[in-house]
Amino acid sequence: MSERFVDAVDRAKSYVSKLASQKNNYSENIDINKIWQLNDTYIVSPVDSGIVIIDQMLAHQRILYEGAINFLLNTSSSSPQSQTLLFPVKLKFLPNDYSNLLDALPFLNRIGFNLKKNETNYVVLESIPTDMLRGNEAEIIGKILKNFMSLIKDDLSKEKAIALSYSRHACIKHGDNLNDVEMVEIVNRLFGTKEPFICPIGKSSIVQIPVNEIKAKF
Repeated sequence: MSERFVDAVDRAKSYVSKLASQKNNYSENIDINKIWQLNDTYIVSPVDSGIVIIDQMLAHQRILYEGAINFLLNTSSSSPQSQTLLFPVKLKFLPNDYSNLLDALPFLNRIGFNLKKNETNYVVLESIPTDMLRGNEAEIIGKILKNFMSLIKDDLSKEKAIALSYSRHACIKHGDNLNDVEMVEIVNRLFGTKEPFICPIGKSSIVQIPVNEIKAKF
């Protein structure tokens, strides 16, 4: 495993240990009727102690990662939910990429994709995970595959490599406008994860600004 990834994991564990006791306070104090989106990037909410700011992309990555890793590592878990494409998409790959795709195919199908081998160098995509936004499916799968191959070269397990690659490229992005229902869903699901305060590679997904720090600005 690469030194860079190990360092990120160590930072993540330290951060989670420090903030774990605050999880319930955050989730209970956030008023879903008073959340708003800032710069199409952050979900903001007042809490008793100040303001909580959630990075929408990193939060969604955490949600996707934990969902995917559960299906990949827990064979007794229920099957992932998928959304069937109205028109199946036929994808063509270069020979080397196609070989890599076949290696990743069982793992992709276990997290909600339905990819079937077609003629040589082709696969047909019939459905995608429910949590994945529709549109640009071919581009997203190509990015997942490229990221997957890079991660397994760092001696990461295929399950974790798929989960990380999927969460990175299938997530809501900075710049995506969210409506109130979507923001509430992200907040609720984020606090339902095991490690809501960090994204899968250890970056902070939630920041709190206490009232006293806000007062000090004036």
